[in-house]
Amino acid sequence: MCGGGSSPGTIYQPDYNAYDKQFALQRSAIESQMNNSTMAVQQQLQSALRTQQSVQTQISEDKIAAANDSAALNEEAMRLSTLIGTPPPEKSAQAPKVGARERGLDSRKGRKSLRIGRTATSSSQGTGLNIT
Repeated sequence: MCGGGSSPGTIYQPDYNAYDKQFALQRSAIESQMNNSTMAVQQQLQSALRTQQSVQTQISEDKIAAANDSAALNEEAMRLSTLIGTPPPEKSAQAPKVGARERGLDSRKGRKSLRIGRTATSSSQGTGLNIT
């Protein structure tokens, strides 16, 4: 062995704590960047959901308002119809006149209408041969 007269060599152990700290900082920076993008997407999703919910709420409020308006309109129509009454029937809704009613004759109803009267009417007197 050769001593060479110099001092023996010194081996320095590296400071692993500094490397560990540097690795932890880089790791946390990467994780925070990933989490930030995830959080941004999550916030966009939450915002879209809130917008959708507000639109659905507005639609349901509009439907309720329309239903209330139609109910109020129906109530007003019922009040007016009770004040005014039913409208008169249309001419086309009346039953057609048939037979004696169409000719303007006022005839009896029921069994009596089938019998022949015993008295002669004034229109039948004087018909036939008149000898004077």
